[in-house]
Amino acid sequence: MQPVDARLQVAAVVLSEELNFSRAAERLAISQPALSKQIAELENRVGFTIFKRDQRHVELTEAGHVFVRGCKDALTIIEKAVRVARATQEEIQPVITIGHGPYVDPLLVAACLSVHLPLYPTMRLRMESMFFGELVHGILAAELDLAIITEPPPNPMLTIVPLITAPLYVVMSVDHKASRKTEVTFQDLGEVDWLVFPRAANPSIYDRLIETGRVSGAAPVELHHYVVPQEAVQLLAENFGIAFMSKGCTEQVRSSELVCRPLSHKPLEVSSSLVLRADQSSRLINEFGRALLRKTVPNRRLAEASGQLLLVL
Repeated sequence: MQPVDARLQVAAVVLSEELNFSRAAERLAISQPALSKQIAELENRVGFTIFKRDQRHVELTEAGHVFVRGCKDALTIIEKAVRVARATQEEIQPVITIGHGPYVDPLLVAACLSVHLPLYPTMRLRMESMFFGELVHGILAAELDLAIITEPPPNPMLTIVPLITAPLYVVMSVDHKASRKTEVTFQDLGEVDWLVFPRAANPSIYDRLIETGRVSGAAPVELHHYVVPQEAVQLLAENFGIAFMSKGCTEQVRSSELVCRPLSHKPLEVSSSLVLRADQSSRLINEFGRALLRKTVPNRRLAEASGQLLLVL
């Protein structure tokens, strides 16, 4: 297969977004025949049909969906490489982009913000809050340099370093029958409504929570979802049952009317990890990761590999 240059990849991405040759050609500042010629050249190079089209409709083939997604990832990596190279050339402040979930323990975010690297005194951090799937994609697509992710999936393209593990917490009214316990069980949580973070926040933890409730016979009367912890507080005030939250969220909702108790169920403990691409070779990124680990897991073994300051599990 002949190499596919970036010009043709951009044409495919823009047409996939517009699904209209006229609008796509206008965005690309070329004529419609020129765009048609580019798409035909691209399909000839890759050896398969990317777009099904007739006089009225344009749509991606199944193979086209996969190809365009790969083009977007490749173009993102190229764009970032240009930014990093330009920053090196112009000697401007190096920037590290760090992703984290909306319910991550604030202590981990604080640890990131407190990292100072003597070799990079002008280093700046860009923090991005995202849900689980966006974080994983952001690392793989090189949109994020590092991320703190709860329960990241095993992936040979990722380096995953566990940081901390904490139980899920239950937030309830001071009048709840289990409010005086030091920790609660599922048997304490039946016959009430449940307020739960959205499944998109972390599908694995969400599914385990719902399934464990079902198996234990403590399934909720009604299931409600919150995005911002304060939304759950409002519903709890209206006697909507109990809320499940990460430890980090409980710090945001404590009040004289509510109590937060850990859930005594080991399989539902939440592990947060530092995640970066397995092929991450930037000295800056690896130095930052090592410094963060020293703050959060002081006994973590770190070593050099192949001349790079790489994290070693």
